[in-house]
Amino acid sequence: MRCYIADLPNATTATGVTASGLPIHVTFRAARPPALSHLCVHCPGVSFSAPAPKVVATHAGVLLLRVPIDPSDYLSCVKSQFWDYYVYTPAASPPRLELLPKRFNDSEAAIVSTAGGGYVVAALKNRIPRRDPAGGRGAFIKTEFELHRYRSSSGEGWVTDQISVEEPVRDALVPLPWAVADVMPYHESGKTVTIGGERGTVAWVDLWRGVILCDVLVDDERPVLRDVPLPVPARGNWGRLIRDGDPSYVRDVTAGRSKGSIKYVEMEFRPPTTTTVVPDSYLEWARGGGSSKVIREGGWKVTTWSMAIPVGSWEDWRRECDVDVGDLTAVDDGTPWVSEPTSPCEVGNLEMVVAVDVRKKTLLGVAELDRQKSFGLMPSYSSSEISSYLK
Repeated sequence: MRCYIADLPNATTATGVTASGLPIHVTFRAARPPALSHLCVHCPGVSFSAPAPKVVATHAGVLLLRVPIDPSDYLSCVKSQFWDYYVYTPAASPPRLELLPKRFNDSEAAIVSTAGGGYVVAALKNRIPRRDPAGGRGAFIKTEFELHRYRSSSGEGWVTDQISVEEPVRDALVPLPWAVADVMPYHESGKTVTIGGERGTVAWVDLWRGVILCDVLVDDERPVLRDVPLPVPARGNWGRLIRDGDPSYVRDVTAGRSKGSIKYVEMEFRPPTTTTVVPDSYLEWARGGGSSKVIREGGWKVTTWSMAIPVGSWEDWRRECDVDVGDLTAVDDGTPWVSEPTSPCEVGNLEMVVAVDVRKKTLLGVAELDRQKSFGLMPSYSSSEISSYLK
């Protein structure tokens, strides 16, 4: 997601102007997975002391990008009103970089590619909860939203609809634990996933609670919000919700249009543990100096789920497979793959992208992650199909 600040032009380089009048160049640099492709952003004569430009969302051959309005002012970039947002189309002839007329929070925004090289940018914003006039003084309505849409071909700017979830079901199917039920919103988008199709379906994803679906290309009818909860959390992650942990460390949702499904993945981490081992016999215990400490290695387990597109209801989630890190074998010779112990110093200087076939339980490849493009433990990449649209 994080862009390089570099001038490395190629056939995908697009040029534009920032809201403050600065020239800007954006270039897509492709890489073969599991290495990560990335963007280069260059403003001639400007030093970026502010946070780096960031990929917000992608779909098909278009990309939504944010860039600080004043790249030299670090403090001015802490809020969304201090960012420019662009739509970048690297496969166009020539490549295009278009400045959007409105700003929004990153997690609210999605982009949908349309026929003829156009696009729609959609942002779903929570409305302030209001008291239910029919539900007594203690009841609040938390399922109302504003849908903002910008269509590149219309020329009418942003259009806003006030809409609500058609059938809220997650409180009944996957309820929140009592400790956080009153303070958490019904839905808090952490990312967007464009499913696409004729109606331009977008999923606004709350990785703790579920997915809200909306068809953003519909013009002749009022948009509808559909609620699809995620499967219940794995046991090892129950406490993370109460501790207000970031769900993107352990859960993710994406769309695999080539396979006609939406995918959900969850990881459980096992920390290393120290166990006291006592010998079976007294003589062995006495001669060996008593009990001993054994460190058991940590690890992780992955579970994947899928749902066919068009997305149906919560009951349509299908559990596909589980894989434990201890089950993995290398794809080249079939020998078990076990990570060797590494010192904290070495771990701090090494970040990797690991490609795993979860069905066959094989390790497909490993690539070192460039630290300039990562944020430590934070998820630092976005799935994209842009490479398949380039000549």
